[in-house]
Amino acid sequence: MIRKVTIANNAGFCSGVKGAIQKAKEAASEYSKVVMLGDIVHNEKVVRDLEDIGVKVVDSIDKIDKSTPILFCSHGTKVDILEKAKQKGLTIIDATCPLVLEIHKSAKMLEKEGRKVIIIGDHGHNEVEAIASQVKEPIVISNPREAKELKNIKKAGVVVQSTQLIDDVSEIISILSYKMEDLRFINTICAPTRKRQEQVKELARANDVMIIVGSFTSANTKRLTQIAKRINIQTYQIQGVEDIEPRWFNSAYSVGISAGASTPDFIVKEVAKKIATIP
Repeated sequence: MIRKVTIANNAGFCSGVKGAIQKAKEAASEYSKVVMLGDIVHNEKVVRDLEDIGVKVVDSIDKIDKSTPILFCSHGTKVDILEKAKQKGLTIIDATCPLVLEIHKSAKMLEKEGRKVIIIGDHGHNEVEAIASQVKEPIVISNPREAKELKNIKKAGVVVQSTQLIDDVSEIISILSYKMEDLRFINTICAPTRKRQEQVKELARANDVMIIVGSFTSANTKRLTQIAKRINIQTYQIQGVEDIEPRWFNSAYSVGISAGASTPDFIVKEVAKKIATIP
């Protein structure tokens, strides 16, 4: 039987996600109906639970009736969509993470300095698209290869999607520093992400098996899995107890557990409890 199960101190909901979900619940209690433009966070369980209390997901602002309040997700909202909601006279409930809003400010500040804005982040991700919409013609880079392919720019500024891998960002910045005459880098990876990534490294080294809990649609959860797998090949990502395979723990003495920022705490605890009972 497994003798030791350790949960990372920073596993599960971050403050931004907690705040967004709290706003959604308050809106549900205040209004008879609330709609979300896309998922409030990248976790299917959280979205289903909110739908059960009257917060429904829609995929277009055109489908929203003027009498129905709209909740914008924690990842941020593109400027044109926000303006369209205002023009329609919709009641707006903005659940954008405060740390993401700081990235918006940083991007605009770099543009005011006359810099070409470069965003290190995942193409097509909600957060990255919202950041990009704050400035004119930004460049999005998702990996070192794209950084190498970028043409030299005289004056540039860099911000980062809040949940990017610290090591990957460092490599990209190193590449860009040789290509730009004047480069200003603002490290906008949020503090909870940094702590979470460092704890995953420690747990992956210290344990026989590593479990990452969270949705496969969650970028920050997938990155935690990447980090752990680089250190410990016995790393598995699951969404909940139903995904656990007892064979993973054959001859394992210790198991480390972490979770993405959008994973509910109770799911993490359920996983730990289940693993502790595996013979």
